[in-house]
Amino acid sequence: MATSLSRVLMSVGCLLGALGSGVGQARESELSSGRVGRRQVAPPRGASRPVVSPGEEVGARPSLVVFLVFDGLRYDDLERWRHRMGPGGFRRLLEGGTVFDAARYPYATTKTCPGHATLATGALPGAHGIISNEWYERETGADVSCVRDPASPPLDDPKGKGVSPRRLRVPTLGDRLLETHGGASRVVSVSLKDRAAIMLGGQRGQAYWWGTKGFTTSRHHARELPSWVSEFNQALGSRKGGAWARGAEASVYGSLGPDDDARERPPEGLGRTFPHPLTTEEAFLYTPLGAETLFELALAGVKAEQLGKRPGARDLLAIGMSSVDVVSHSFGPESHETVDMLLRLDRALAAFLEAMDREVGLSKVLVAMSADHGMAPAPARAEQRLPAETVTRAVDAAMDGAFGAEDWVEAFSAPHLYLRQARLKARGVSLEKAAEVAKKAARAVPGIAEGVSAADVRADRAEGFARRVRQEYVPGRSGELVLIADPHVLLAPDDDHASTHGTPYEYDTHVPLILHGQGLPAARHGRAVTPLDLAPTLATWLGVTLPEASGLPLCEALPPHAGTPAACSERAAGQ
Repeated sequence: MATSLSRVLMSVGCLLGALGSGVGQARESELSSGRVGRRQVAPPRGASRPVVSPGEEVGARPSLVVFLVFDGLRYDDLERWRHRMGPGGFRRLLEGGTVFDAARYPYATTKTCPGHATLATGALPGAHGIISNEWYERETGADVSCVRDPASPPLDDPKGKGVSPRRLRVPTLGDRLLETHGGASRVVSVSLKDRAAIMLGGQRGQAYWWGTKGFTTSRHHARELPSWVSEFNQALGSRKGGAWARGAEASVYGSLGPDDDARERPPEGLGRTFPHPLTTEEAFLYTPLGAETLFELALAGVKAEQLGKRPGARDLLAIGMSSVDVVSHSFGPESHETVDMLLRLDRALAAFLEAMDREVGLSKVLVAMSADHGMAPAPARAEQRLPAETVTRAVDAAMDGAFGAEDWVEAFSAPHLYLRQARLKARGVSLEKAAEVAKKAARAVPGIAEGVSAADVRADRAEGFARRVRQEYVPGRSGELVLIADPHVLLAPDDDHASTHGTPYEYDTHVPLILHGQGLPAARHGRAVTPLDLAPTLATWLGVTLPEASGLPLCEALPPHAGTPAACSERAAGQ
């Protein structure tokens, strides 16, 4: 980071050359714990463990909040590999920040788009409307992306698929910041994924993501790229050539098993073993170079937009770091590649924080870090990959027997199963009755733990899986049935994925949650919290409100003007 952009983005080979829970448990026991709903506050899991004096006073309001979202980063992996990390990256946040060890998502479909929307708004998916990465849209008869907007094409591809945040139903932290402070605030969001950048940036913020010719945005956000993004793209050059080699000594990978693992499903040309040849432009996204480049783009935005540097500034920089997720999907979260990516990402983060200290001063910066979801272990057996057709055939057969021969399943956009409502109505069959038949059939399929219907969601005492689906259910978007796979079973996985996520189990829901800033105590807290709590906490620091948020401010990480932790606890209890 200390080098110029041209040095950081020199040959790929130079950049990549060096780098100094169990299946046998019952289904319900695999569910993670946590609060669900605005007024339900779980008791602490254990006493807080202060690392330094708990009486240290929290500092003044920051001029810049840096919101780091590490796509697919499990809490356990961060803890497992921290001893291999340097002092300036993740350890800087873990050892010097206010850390919440028991942050878990309270809903069922732990995917990228709802995770980023939840972190950005503090609201549950049932409120913000983003139920998955995509869902079936009856009006068009096709799956639709969470960011699809035909009226908003990307600037680098006017005939490409348009994207915007129009499907997001509540304002983000960035939206409220710009609404409240107007021209005194700026919001910049960057990611390799469009949906991550768009959800974090909200309706009003600047958002940039990797497109066809470099970083781009859409017509919703701007009519043309700002000069600093265009200049950044021009300096990138080709990302082909060279190789991704291991960045640490062989002993680091010794506990992981062989590098050549038959479960891995890398993109064409990248190969299953180190070194990975970088023969295509797309390979850039699967290597540490993508992460390093994104941090460079973020730093370029800080400089160009003067984030945190203008008098009276209250700015937000959101970074959706996709690298761990992309590599875990292709190689699995326990692979040599994912571990190497995590350790290199640690170095890139350290360099970014050092650059931010020089550019803005970390005394003026509040860093918040979390993840949108975790990742399932790569399945070892074929039966742990459950094709969509296996489920839909079983449901259709059962409904044929109950209501007569028909093509009853209209669509399956996992985990949502949609029934043909018009045909059911024509035969005088209620949706509730049809959903019960479909649920019984789906539950009989090996690998399916449960099916949750709209009636289950509406029940006064929805518990277990139904309670989690209730937090994300959106009439008109959600299917007649939401399916939950057994632990360690991948439901309708992509053929090119070694693993995936999207369940209510511990490996998908338990994520890091850290705040680090001037005066915040270095402390670890074991009470149950959720990632929904992060946006309301940051809103308090920035002097804005989030009326639609379901999360609660984290008492242990609030500025002095918010009152004492006791007062915060009273508010959390609804008093």
